[in-house]
Amino acid sequence: MIKKRIVNEQTEGRQFQMGKENNPVKIYDFAVFGGGVVGTAVLNKLTRMNKRAILLEIGEDVCTGMSKANSAITHAGFDAQTGTLKAKLNVEGKLLLDKLCEELSVPYKHVGAIVAGNDLEKLQILKERGIKNGVPGLEIIEGERLYKLVPNLKREIKYALYAPTSGIINVFMLTIALAEEAVLNGADFRFSYDTKKIKFENDFFIISDGKETICARNVVNSAGWGYNNIAKLLGVETYPLTFRRGEYYVLDREVEGYVDMTVFPLPTNLGKGILATPTTDGNILFGPTSEDCLSLEPIITTEGLKKIKSGINNMFINPPFNKAIREFAGIRVGSGEDFIIEKSKINPQVINLCGINSPGLTAAPAIAEMVCELMNIKCKEKEMIRRKPYGFILDKTPQQLEEMIKENPKFGNIICKCELVSEAEILNAIHSPLKPHTLDAIKRRVRATAGHCQGGFCTLKIAKLISKELNIPLEQVTKETRKSYIFENKETERERT
Repeated sequence: MIKKRIVNEQTEGRQFQMGKENNPVKIYDFAVFGGGVVGTAVLNKLTRMNKRAILLEIGEDVCTGMSKANSAITHAGFDAQTGTLKAKLNVEGKLLLDKLCEELSVPYKHVGAIVAGNDLEKLQILKERGIKNGVPGLEIIEGERLYKLVPNLKREIKYALYAPTSGIINVFMLTIALAEEAVLNGADFRFSYDTKKIKFENDFFIISDGKETICARNVVNSAGWGYNNIAKLLGVETYPLTFRRGEYYVLDREVEGYVDMTVFPLPTNLGKGILATPTTDGNILFGPTSEDCLSLEPIITTEGLKKIKSGINNMFINPPFNKAIREFAGIRVGSGEDFIIEKSKINPQVINLCGINSPGLTAAPAIAEMVCELMNIKCKEKEMIRRKPYGFILDKTPQQLEEMIKENPKFGNIICKCELVSEAEILNAIHSPLKPHTLDAIKRRVRATAGHCQGGFCTLKIAKLISKELNIPLEQVTKETRKSYIFENKETERERT
């Protein structure tokens, strides 16, 4: 085998057996496995700290695993047990998100939350735990004050723990924005990167998917469901993983205002329970269930949907299930009762991030800070080029829209009528920094196909735009995963036969 040379200002002259050609290979300070909200937060932070980093994601886009299927709540921090990483990083991450969302132009609302129930003793325990965790403003409320906050709450429910610092966030846009800003400032990314081999040689990780080799000095394993797969290839610590499925209803924006804040029941040993929460886009979520599972398939079950209806009916007056426009499910991975965030004892050039479930979304910025502390990165953050936020015609006045159409007539060509998404917005998404190329990737950015008809009328139009702009045959355009084809093609015919 002929040695391929790795060249940069710090590794000049080193030799590695990596391939058949003598081509220079770029070397990174960090390779980050996993494009969820935690992985992209780490990528963004490392880039801000002037480190050369690359994101390696097995999916077709960021936010395609655990991060895409949660309640999109920024938790106040009263639920996690005092003294755990979950409790510490929940509160720290909540504070960091305020500034981060402003910098990244991510939708984020401080709507508050309540835990509703009639067991005052349990509510008091949650309150005291929250105070110990450093959560401000917690109080137990009742009577008219409670029903004014949540008018559709059943009057049989007498008390609630009120947490005014709880919020809701657009988790898709947060994950996308973290990655986009990092890429604009020098980070790299690879989608559909299914790692097959990792070799550690001369203090470098030589990572390969069988097609492309990537080299890095350090690795952050934030692969979520695939944590152990990557850990085994790295030769570092693996952990027992548990998988739990959560199912949800999504309600049409027509019923926006049915709940204006997040409403939890009293928690159980299976989690925070079936809740109701608004979203930053105006929809309402009911759910999730919490069922142990072995498969990573996010299936919807009749039993799960019945449990959601039962739980919501126990808390609310006339919940508008008739306005549900879709159901979805997500798989959450855990490992024990707390986050695992550590420098590997086997190879200190590896950071293990394992079992990052709720409140992982809220904690993500603080987890990124902790990664830098573990790797002893102390330099001053560099000045970042800010990403250009997506401009939505739905938010514009008629006068503003008229000016936009004058500049670009494609803003006047509405592709998704349910969500009022124009051709120009879809084109902006297609040509954004991460080069999204699936229907769901476009939906995460501009909400096309997210409305009442769920893409029934606009799917073909969007697929044609993707095909034309990216020079992809129409039959090769997918919904989400590599083989989720929308149209008939030779490969789907072969699979069927």
